Amino acid sequence: MPTIRDVAARAQVSVATVSRVLNDSGYADSQTRARVLRAAADLNYQPNANWSRLKRQSSQTILFLLGNWPGIVMMHMRLLAACERILRGQGYDLVFARYDYARDSAPGDLTLPRMLAQSGAVDGVVLAGVHHENFLHLLDQRPLPYTMLGNSFSGPAAAQAHNCILYDDIGACAEAVAYLRRLGHRRIAFVGNVALPWFGRRYEGYRQAMQEAGLEPISVGDNWPMSGLDYGQLATAQLLRDGLAPTAILAGNDEIAAGLWRELSRRRYHLPHDMSLIGIGNRPEFGVLDPALTSISVFEDQLGERLASLLLERIRHPESAHASETYPCKLIERASCAPPSTPMPNALTIAARKKTP
Repeated sequence: MPTIRDVAARAQVSVATVSRVLNDSGYADSQTRARVLRAAADLNYQPNANWSRLKRQSSQTILFLLGNWPGIVMMHMRLLAACERILRGQGYDLVFARYDYARDSAPGDLTLPRMLAQSGAVDGVVLAGVHHENFLHLLDQRPLPYTMLGNSFSGPAAAQAHNCILYDDIGACAEAVAYLRRLGHRRIAFVGNVALPWFGRRYEGYRQAMQEAGLEPISVGDNWPMSGLDYGQLATAQLLRDGLAPTAILAGNDEIAAGLWRELSRRRYHLPHDMSLIGIGNRPEFGVLDPALTSISVFEDQLGERLASLLLERIRHPESAHASETYPCKLIERASCAPPSTPMPNALTIAARKKTP
């Protein structure tokens, strides 16, 4: 393989000049720069990445660590892609790993992923998925800079005071309730397992808005062991079986909303005439639903970009404390919501629809 000395000899300049040109780290006139670049191209010269990293005392590598989550979902994929885009522009590589650990283990008892166990393998960590306070303590002890998407963090709020990026799903759910109230809805249900931290946050925003409006919160399936489409279908069955009779439903995410949609359609409910429905996530794969699903966008691309940018700030200025940041969401109004019908469909109405070809 050609070396930097070979490039210098071909371009008839010093090794230091080649280094300045290739690293863009100092002055070289335009003719010299062109000669060096032409020589490097002619020789197919490839810089030694390991030497560059040793010289900078940096691995130039960031770890995207997905905690306590069975598989990567669309939100994680979009966060990952946005982080990679920012880091690549700053000369860093991004690697991915999953990490399952117990929340009640002492920090010293945690078995770290290999990329973290090896000192110097990465310069910092972006945390997504579900993480706990014991792991954050371990990262602080090493010390290793990290940033975290804080909405699914399972631990005390004080642990999220620094290094976290959050999206305001609490405020967004309150906004969704206010929107449904403006349409005339009073019986609004929430569907999502509130035992999970991200659904718990969303339920809290919903609950506060309902109580401030003098309305009774309605929810089902708080601890069911499944999620997603199946969860939405079972929740629909329970809402209708128990006679809770909401006129609108706020689903904990778009996947649950799709399950609700499927079961309501199977039972011959017409959206939005018989039931209004809102999801959370604004996921493009559910754009096939007709009428189009009203949903809350959390802007994953911008969140991922900010997670990466904040981590780079921490790496460059380790002595600085970085307060956590919360970003707004947006309710995307579409055709799945409308004023409630008067009266709501009863069992006889639905039975008649089932007989209609």
